[in-house]
Amino acid sequence: MINASHELATDYSKRAAAYSRFWAPVINPMANPLLFAMPLANARRILDVGTGTGALWPLVQNAAPSAKLYGVDRAEGMLREGDDLLRGSVSVMDAENLGIRPAVFDAALLLFVLFHVPDPLRALREIHPTLRTGGWLGLVVWGEDPGLPGSTLWAEELDRLGAAADPRDSSVMRQSWMDTPDKLDDLLKSAGFVSDQLWTQRFVHDWTVENLLATQTECGLPSRRLSSLSAESRDACVNRVRSRMESLTASELEYRVEIIYAVAHRP
Repeated sequence: MINASHELATDYSKRAAAYSRFWAPVINPMANPLLFAMPLANARRILDVGTGTGALWPLVQNAAPSAKLYGVDRAEGMLREGDDLLRGSVSVMDAENLGIRPAVFDAALLLFVLFHVPDPLRALREIHPTLRTGGWLGLVVWGEDPGLPGSTLWAEELDRLGAAADPRDSSVMRQSWMDTPDKLDDLLKSAGFVSDQLWTQRFVHDWTVENLLATQTECGLPSRRLSSLSAESRDACVNRVRSRMESLTASELEYRVEIIYAVAHRP
C-alpha cells in the first residue's frame, strides 16, 4: 500500500498542470454544497487534507473569511502547481500519518480525496485529534458514478491495441468503501465522529468532444493506459476514439454523477 500511495502521488504530481486545467473546473462546483452547509463563518484555522493545487481554496475562503487555511497533500507536484494560490501554507504529508499537534483546528476538509487513501479509517482517526472539541469535519466523495462519457469507447480501442491495464492499484481506489451515505456514516462513527448531515446530490456536466478528449488523454484513466503504447499507437488510438466520439449525441456527452456529502463533528 505504501508503494501504491507513492505511485499515486507521483502520478498526480506528473499530471498536476493538466488536472488544474481540465478536471478541477469540473469538480469545483460539486464541492460548493458542502461549504455552504458547514458552519465556517467563525472558523479561525482550517485543515485541508488532500489540498491538491488548491483550486477549491477560494471557495473555502469565501465560506470562512476569517480563517487561515493549512493544506497537506502527498503529491508535491500538485502543491507546486498551486503555489501562487497556496502561498506557502502547505506541507507534503500523508493523510494516514499526520504530523500535527492536537486540538489545533476548528474544521477539517476532505474534498474528493478519502477514497484515494489505502486505509480511510486510519486517515479519519488521524484527523480526529487535530480538531478542537466540537470542531467540524466536511467530506465530499463520489456516490453512483458511471464514469466519463466515452469510457466504453476508450476501453474498446485500448484493448484492441493491446494497451496495458490501468496501473493504478486497487488499494488507492476505495470508492466502494464509501459510495453510499450509510457506508460513509459507518466510517465516521468508527473514527469517533458524530454525523450531523449526510446527503446526496446529482450533477450534470456537459462535455464537448475536444474538452473530454483533452481531459481523458491528459489526466484521466485513458492517459494511464495510453502511456503503455508506442507514440504511433497512441496517436492511432486517440484518433479512432475522437472519430467515434464525434457521433455521440449531446445527451451521450453528459456526465451524470452522484456526490455524497457529510458534515460531522468531534464530540
